[in-house]
Amino acid sequence: MPSSPLRRFLPLLASLSILTMYVEMVVLPSLYTIERQFGVSSSAAAWVLSAETLGGLLLSPVIGKTADSFGKKRVLMTILLFYTISVVLTSISPNFTLLVAFRAIQGIGLAVNPIAYTILRENLSKEQLPVAQGIIASTFAVGAAVALPIGSFISQYYTWQFAYQTAIPLLLIIAGLIYKYIPESRIRVKESLDYVGIALLGATFLSFGFTLTEAASWGWLSFDTLAGFGLGFLFLIALIVREKSIQEPFIDLKEMSDPNIAVPLITSFVSGFGLFLMFQSLVYLFELPKPTGFGMDIISTGLTLAPISLIMLFVGPIFGKLSLKVGIRPILIITPLVAALGSFMLGIASTSYSLTIDEILALVFFSLVGIGGMTISRVTLLMVSSSEKRLATITGTNTSMRLMGNTLGPVLASSLEDTFKIPLYEGTVAGVPMFTFLPGREAFFFIFLISGVSSLLTMVISTKVKEVYRTRNVKVEEGEVRREVVGTRH
Repeated sequence: MPSSPLRRFLPLLASLSILTMYVEMVVLPSLYTIERQFGVSSSAAAWVLSAETLGGLLLSPVIGKTADSFGKKRVLMTILLFYTISVVLTSISPNFTLLVAFRAIQGIGLAVNPIAYTILRENLSKEQLPVAQGIIASTFAVGAAVALPIGSFISQYYTWQFAYQTAIPLLLIIAGLIYKYIPESRIRVKESLDYVGIALLGATFLSFGFTLTEAASWGWLSFDTLAGFGLGFLFLIALIVREKSIQEPFIDLKEMSDPNIAVPLITSFVSGFGLFLMFQSLVYLFELPKPTGFGMDIISTGLTLAPISLIMLFVGPIFGKLSLKVGIRPILIITPLVAALGSFMLGIASTSYSLTIDEILALVFFSLVGIGGMTISRVTLLMVSSSEKRLATITGTNTSMRLMGNTLGPVLASSLEDTFKIPLYEGTVAGVPMFTFLPGREAFFFIFLISGVSSLLTMVISTKVKEVYRTRNVKVEEGEVRREVVGTRH
């Protein structure tokens, strides 16, 4: 292996992150197929995505604190063991309930990135860190770009279960390489785990998520729906009270008073929300029968989505380097605006039945450039604003915020798709006309509108951020000037 820490650690950690994203996204083109296979609604099928992110949401703070206490390499190897087992179980799920349950357990793999960030920070220089973080943050795009065409091809000609099984040997290989080449961390911090707070967070999201799933059938203003949302808010209030009252909360609300911590965490939620909301919506828009959708098969959908997912691969490192020149703050303000404009234009365009695939892809490209910039800028800001002792915990919380967005995005999108439906004539049976009800374009308009508004709000709060990371010219000797990174760490 190369002696340089950058060359030694980054390829392994990036490969692992790509593989976990591959496993997470490989079923995306098959959502509509899974819905029909198990005879469930669009809202229920969305939990194939949301169950994993909810599992990751609850486990990430636990894993972050555990990594702080027992060592990052040891925890990472434990994650890989349970993750590989869960991937095997998911691929052989006999029914929809077990599929969702195993996907939830599989969420443990989504804690890989926060541990990767902290390993990089412990071993890389200030100059290397932003680019390395940009690459890790962009691995979502690579994983999606690999998962979408391969997953759609295997699902089309074999089964979506077999697409899962292709990841198992690769997981074993990467686990062996990490065990051999990644060193154990130097910094250890003993902290207790707030299991009550974690349970309250899980109850909050289950209440909101289940209510969103059933809102279309219950009625958005029905007693059951309002009671479900009310219960979710009660759990949320209990969570806030709990976290303020204990000495070692798993979400430290005092840190949220620092805009350089609070804004990146909120941005994590918004970018995760917008990204998964968009991908889930595009799968249905592409695969639904005409006139609502484009009537594409699984493999065509995967091949169409794969190129746009690569956008984040390229914009991540670009924004990482740009932050050294102009600072993080301008990027964190401008990129949410770009994402919002892309979402607004996509929402307006989706109401037109003359809209083409190329026009959709152009608008999605515009929006994803903004989301990609939000991703790398908020990660870098967190890295330089957090204390070393709390770094793994903070990055674990950051991942949890992103996963909150990942969890709610597909559930909200599918709920709107179940709410705004139009009849599609399929023929007659014994002289009686038969109709199938499919999501109408109005659903997609509201989906993209909500995504745009959330990005716009992120831009507003990003103005509170204080600049902490940029480069400056430093005169070393007569006639010699070098670039130096100026960072502020608490």
